[in-house]
Amino acid sequence: MDGTKPLAGLRIVDFSRLLPGPFGTWRLAQLGAEVLKVEDIRGGDPMRLFGPPYDAVNRGKQSVALDLREETGRRQALALIRAADVCIESYRPGVMKAMGLDEPSVRPLNPRLIYCSVTGYGQEGPWADLAGHDINYLSVTGVTAVTGVAIGDEEHLAVPGITVADYAGGVAVVEAVLAALWRRERTGQGAYLDVAMQDMLLSFQAVNGALARAGVPTGPEKQELNGGVVCYHLYRAKDGWVSLGALEQKFWDRFCQGVGRPQWRDKSRSPACSENPVYREMVELFRSRPRDEWATLGEQWDCCLMPVLTVPEVVERFSDHPAFRPGQGPALGEHTWPWVREALASAD
Repeated sequence: MDGTKPLAGLRIVDFSRLLPGPFGTWRLAQLGAEVLKVEDIRGGDPMRLFGPPYDAVNRGKQSVALDLREETGRRQALALIRAADVCIESYRPGVMKAMGLDEPSVRPLNPRLIYCSVTGYGQEGPWADLAGHDINYLSVTGVTAVTGVAIGDEEHLAVPGITVADYAGGVAVVEAVLAALWRRERTGQGAYLDVAMQDMLLSFQAVNGALARAGVPTGPEKQELNGGVVCYHLYRAKDGWVSLGALEQKFWDRFCQGVGRPQWRDKSRSPACSENPVYREMVELFRSRPRDEWATLGEQWDCCLMPVLTVPEVVERFSDHPAFRPGQGPALGEHTWPWVREALASAD
């Protein structure tokens, strides 16, 4: 454990699975927390089936495999929770209660405990008991409705290439846990945190929500930040793609100067569609040069013009980033008995 990190000495018992909860606890581990990953003895976190993705968000954790269907396993889990600072779980509402491991059941054992439940729709409400995945959470929060483009009279919606809701849920876990820890430092009180991916995504809609309340259309055909205008668009180069984000007039002016097209200076908000002659000219221009030449021009003119890097290129360029450092997650149950013995001894 690195004692120089801000959460050094903090112990988290993590019952969460798949991506949202584990991503959040991985981020907390990066800050120095000690994370005990409690897994079902019958195969563990289903994320293990995916190999590298499991390793990516479980490196630096310790695996404790328990049989939570049996009394012995539940007693061991209670002992771990008793000695923890934070407990995180991501089951559907009611599952932890059925095992006697929900927040009201464990609170008497550990009054200072911060207990966090991570779900798609929260612990209460009409959708609380429904299964869901990223595409559903994005849909019901309106994110999908503004993710795409309008081509002619048709909307073409898009599914992001990363699971936005899952990662947003993980970030929400970190945010809520850190806030609760700060409150506990001042009051000595534990907390119960109901973290819903839906809520985090709704907060992402603050600006669109304000526009909607003001009666401003918000569909793809009215968006500027979805590539609907020529100054903010993805263009295919000779051998790849580039992104142009010249929203402010000064950046658009620099771009026009850099490519020798002063006649475009009053066309920045013109639509990125085939009916627009400026757009057609820009498409042709960008296809005339390799991607990296455009990247060099973007740096020279500081006009918000950048290459679209592939994932392998990103990994190579940012190889020192914690997200890309090599490493494996713990083997199932690798650390079970030392932690269980310590927890049971402390409980007796």
